[in-house]
Amino acid sequence: MTKQNNFSGNNDLNNQWLWHASIACFLLAGLTGFLYRLGMMGWVPGELALGNIRHAHSHLMFFGWAVPLPLYIIKQKVSGKADDMGEGFSWMKYSIAWILFFGLMAYPFFLFYGYRPVAMGSATLPLSVIFSGFVMIGWYGFIVGYWKSRTALQDDESLPWIDGALVLLVVCSLGAWGVAVIQELAPQSHLLMKSMTHFFLAAFTEGWVVLILCAILINELEIEEQHWWTSPQFALGAIAIGAPLTFPYGISESLLTPMLLGTARFGGGLAAVGLLLVMAAIFKSGKWRHSIWIWPVALLTLKGVMQLGASVVPSSFWLSDPGLRVLYLHILLLGGLTLLAFAWFNSRTSVSKSYFHLVGGSIIVTLFTLLMFTGVWPQALSGAWIVDALALGALLPILAVLAYWVMLIQSQKKGSI
Repeated sequence: MTKQNNFSGNNDLNNQWLWHASIACFLLAGLTGFLYRLGMMGWVPGELALGNIRHAHSHLMFFGWAVPLPLYIIKQKVSGKADDMGEGFSWMKYSIAWILFFGLMAYPFFLFYGYRPVAMGSATLPLSVIFSGFVMIGWYGFIVGYWKSRTALQDDESLPWIDGALVLLVVCSLGAWGVAVIQELAPQSHLLMKSMTHFFLAAFTEGWVVLILCAILINELEIEEQHWWTSPQFALGAIAIGAPLTFPYGISESLLTPMLLGTARFGGGLAAVGLLLVMAAIFKSGKWRHSIWIWPVALLTLKGVMQLGASVVPSSFWLSDPGLRVLYLHILLLGGLTLLAFAWFNSRTSVSKSYFHLVGGSIIVTLFTLLMFTGVWPQALSGAWIVDALALGALLPILAVLAYWVMLIQSQKKGSI
């Protein structure tokens, strides 16, 4: 299945430096995750703290991969539909570059200092937080450019999903700004601080990421009105409303009140139903039966089932098991998002499918090693060797994506991109 003309302009992968930079960020974030696993084995270089390594890994994966590449895909879609390249395209292109630049600028400060201020002469500045703020300004700049060019998509099935995803990107940024405000006005309110932090994370992962992945799948697989079991607007609304409400899931169990837990259960169930309705439409269409697209569809379906399960099973099953939450997050971001991104690349290049399957297989192995670190894994099969398996699992997708990237560059040189 190829849809180059529907989701891109005359050159399917123009402004190539943007997606090259995003893949480079993925690899650097992945290497940082590998470093974190080595740290669990006691091999942390210098004075690096495990918490700071984790912050650097997650923030670069968010700022350098989970936002700029989907924004690039949106830009390509708009350029393929528009009659002329207006001012909005410059806004979108340079906003993505801005996001990548400041995402990379924030990386070393998260790695060495976390959220702590850095001494700059006679002053101390929280540079990781400042650069993160600049990243979010880039999000707003992209939305301005998109709004200027949005009419090109007026009859497109994926338009409301793109709109919804960008709205949730703005909503999650409010949580990040809220953290800064609370740090200034009420730093002693630990619950409020945690709430704002996890409001950002919930709206980002369950809102922005899920909605933009749905938008890409709906477009690429040509999901139309007759494929839906119910109104697509209902599925979209369920995800958009439910996603931010899941923020209490990230709050410490000791701070979690019955009302907060009930809110998270309701929001998680609503968002899960919305996502599973999208997956049901894809299954009904029959277009999921493809050696490439079946990977992200399967993992997003698994993600929806896990989220629905968390909203009904006893909270004691997963609240005390951070490994399950790490696995769940990686199923969405490393599994669904990354494999969907490379499926999108694969449909537009001459790179052999075997390299895509190499990436997919490596990610499945990584997810399996993360399963070993949860309470679901049989105790009889546990042991110190699992930490070694986690390190190996963290390394495999880096090598596979690096190989895929090399093939993309070779295709570019041959003029097949």
